[in-house]
Parts: sequence; C-alpha cells; structure tokens
Amino acid sequence: MVTDKKKTKLLMVLIALVLLTIAVLLIVYAVRSAGRPKTPVTVSPRPAQEVVVREKEVEKIVTVEKEISSAMLTDGVRELGLLVTEEYYFTEVVSYSSVKKLWKLDLPFTESSYLVSYDGVVRAGVDLSGASIVKDDEAKLITVTLPEAVITDIDIDPESFKLYSEKAGLGNPISAADFNNSLIELENGAREKALDRDVLTRADDNARTLVYNVVGTLCDLSEYRLVFGHTEG
Repeated sequence: MVTDKKKTKLLMVLIALVLLTIAVLLIVYAVRSAGRPKTPVTVSPRPAQEVVVREKEVEKIVTVEKEISSAMLTDGVRELGLLVTEEYYFTEVVSYSSVKKLWKLDLPFTESSYLVSYDGVVRAGVDLSGASIVKDDEAKLITVTLPEAVITDIDIDPESFKLYSEKAGLGNPISAADFNNSLIELENGAREKALDRDVLTRADDNARTLVYNVVGTLCDLSEYRLVFGHTEG
C-alpha cells in the first residue's frame, strides 16, 4: 500500500506539472499575440475653428472693395452722358403777311398771308460727361459739380400742321422760303417761352435728383453731406 508520504509527494508533482502547463500556454499565447498586426486607432477630426476666421477675413475684403473713390463716382455719373431731364410741349401759331411795294407804297391786291399752327417739344438737359465729383472722407462731404442745363433741341411735329387761313396776292405767291422762315420764327418763339417757364431750372433740378440717386447707390448718404455746384463758363 502506498504510504501517506508517497501520496503527498505525488500530489505535489501533479500540481507542479499543471502550473508548468499553464505557464507554457501563457507564453505561447503571448508570442502569437505579438505577431498579429495591431488594429489602427481611428481619431475623429476636431471641428475646424478656422471657418469663423475666414469669414472675418472675407468681410474685411468686402469692406475694402466697397470703398468708393472720387474717380469711381465721377466715372459712374459721366457714363450717363447727355441727359434730357425736362421737356416743354407747345402749340405755336405763326402768321405771315407780305405786300409788294412800289417805292414805299403798298400795291393793292398784292398782299399774301397765311396763319398756321404747329405742335412740338423743347428739350433741355445736362451734359453729365462734364461732371466731376470730389469725395472727402474726413469731412464726410461729397461735392458734385455739373454743367448748367441747356436747350438740347426743338422738335416740331410736321403732322400737327394746321392751316387756318391763306391768301395769295397778285404777283406775290407764297414760297417755300416763307414757310422755312416761319418755322425758324416758331422755334425761336418756342425757345423763349420754354425759358420763360424755367425749363432750364427744372432740368437742373431733375439732373441733381438723378445724380443724387446714383451716388446714393454707391455711398451711404446718411454718413455724407452732398452739395452741388455748376462748372464755370
């Protein structure tokens, strides 16, 4: 029979074998794990903080580009060219009469005459190609210098011609030259009436209003005072 001493020794041997086996298994596992490729670590990108900075940079660039110089304002107004800013419509009656004379005496039955009327329009405007603008940023002042308004043309409508009376005297027919002279007289009369009715003053006012609006689209007129003047001569 196996003694108690031998049993104890045998148990110790078995325990040692089990521990040795476990140690060997751990070593083998560690070696295999060391040979496997490591799984890459994924790092989520941090939110970009430069977006706000870039927006501020763009805002600064836009602000600089919006700075309008005197030359830019002048060019913008001059591009409008000759501006018709006021029109005066008229109906003029023209009378003509002539008598043939012998020395200083009127010859009887030689009087020729006619009475006609025409409709037309007198146009007045400002030549904005001669405008100049000075923008003073320190004084917050914009000075606009414009040429004075002038009569640009007088347009007579030939279709509006009306003949009220006509008389041809003996040996004194009415000629084309007589009609042409009447038209010149009509234009001169229409010009004078338009001037009497302040067509040039209204043309100046309308031109200033237009220029004010043009400058206002380019500059903040709540920050600038705008004054007008006329070119000399």
